[in-house]
Amino acid sequence: MPPSSPTPDTPSPGRDHWVLVVDDEAPVRTLLTEALGHFECEVLAAATAEAGLEIIASRPTEPLLVLADVVMPGMDGLTFARRLHERLRHGRIVLMSGHLADTSWWPTDLRELAFLPKPFALASLRLLVEEALLNYPATR
Repeated sequence: MPPSSPTPDTPSPGRDHWVLVVDDEAPVRTLLTEALGHFECEVLAAATAEAGLEIIASRPTEPLLVLADVVMPGMDGLTFARRLHERLRHGRIVLMSGHLADTSWWPTDLRELAFLPKPFALASLRLLVEEALLNYPATR
């Protein structure tokens, strides 16, 4: 089922907002990039956490939303999220995993992060984008 477009009452990200998808699985990156494209914001993708950090460092603005897999080769998603926490002032970090269902064991500094167990409904993704938009400053 194709993802729905933002409703008229939902703010639109616009050209100033961008989203980063970090996942080592190409089909997941493709699916999320296509789904997030319905929000009319720029979507960038990286296969590793290291590449994701490089993308963020190269951009003049921080991302509206970062979706990152937890289990990846090299730097894992938890370490990646910690590094992002140091850099992002407003952008939302969401961790995803098809291997984990329970986050109660996570370190206390990461427990406030949103978590999407894979597979997830596109409606869940839509809600995360809408929430990120509502909490992101309108002007920069």
